[in-house]
Amino acid sequence: MAKLTCPKKILLVEAIGFTLIILFLWLDEVFDLPNKLFGAPPTPVNNLESWFETAIVVLFAIVVMSISASLALRLQRADTEKARLFGVIAHDLRSPFTNLIGNAELLRKNFTELSEEDRRSLSAGIFEAADKAHDLLENLLCWAEVQLESGNVPSRRQELRSLVDGVIEQVGLSATRKQIVISNNVPEGLMVTVDETAVHSVLRNLLSNAIKFSHPESSIEVGAKGRAGKVRVSVADRGVGMSRREIKSLFHMGTRLSKPGTSGEAGSGLGLLLAHELVRRGGGKLKVRSDEGKGTVFHFTLPRAKAARPGKAAAAAEADEE
Repeated sequence: MAKLTCPKKILLVEAIGFTLIILFLWLDEVFDLPNKLFGAPPTPVNNLESWFETAIVVLFAIVVMSISASLALRLQRADTEKARLFGVIAHDLRSPFTNLIGNAELLRKNFTELSEEDRRSLSAGIFEAADKAHDLLENLLCWAEVQLESGNVPSRRQELRSLVDGVIEQVGLSATRKQIVISNNVPEGLMVTVDETAVHSVLRNLLSNAIKFSHPESSIEVGAKGRAGKVRVSVADRGVGMSRREIKSLFHMGTRLSKPGTSGEAGSGLGLLLAHELVRRGGGKLKVRSDEGKGTVFHFTLPRAKAARPGKAAAAAEADEE
């Protein structure tokens, strides 16, 4: 016998409850319970009234059960995401620290006996483990902030190309290790009105994902096009691509399929989930187009900044200088 899930259990209990209410209404009508139990004056049988009361109860039951089903599904989804997040913390966060401590211990105990090449190798391992742990911690903290925040997200005018340059610089070491060239094709002077921290996190995670699944000595392109008050930002790679099944599960915490990168890089899949949530909170939607074996393109929209008046632009410049 299949095990009932939480939403099904709630609906079953409510269905039984409303069925008992309807049953009581008909028993009262047929057997005149107040008269039989308490000696109240007898009342004539009125089938029309009973059917009307039954219809009211059924309609009320449908509304209540619909609301309950929606709330129960949301609760179940939240529990699934929480379990997944704890799994990320328990496994993915432990792994880099294990490598970091192990390499550091080897270096400490055998420093004089190790060759220069071995020292460099262990030092590189320590750095990579620390870098991975830092990225994961940053994503976890950002994810927690996103879940706790409410209301409007503060935004300001930003020059998109310079923002992209800063992100490329941050992920530059990972790209250099695989001899991957990242091109910033965003037009100069293209202004957007955004939460800089959120967009920085989105771009960092998209570029990190592109580097992970790109072949060594390949290229990644970041582009942007402005139209109708929006700016469409894209991050394109020529890596391994994704199947339709992988694309469908990409932004769902419970079904996210994480696979190793082209150089064996591990990952939790939390970065893309975070990027998707941050874009959604900004009023946009993160979309993906991919051909297996050919590459992947992620794109999302940002609100384009309105042209600033000369007086306001000068005031903003003075405020930035202060």
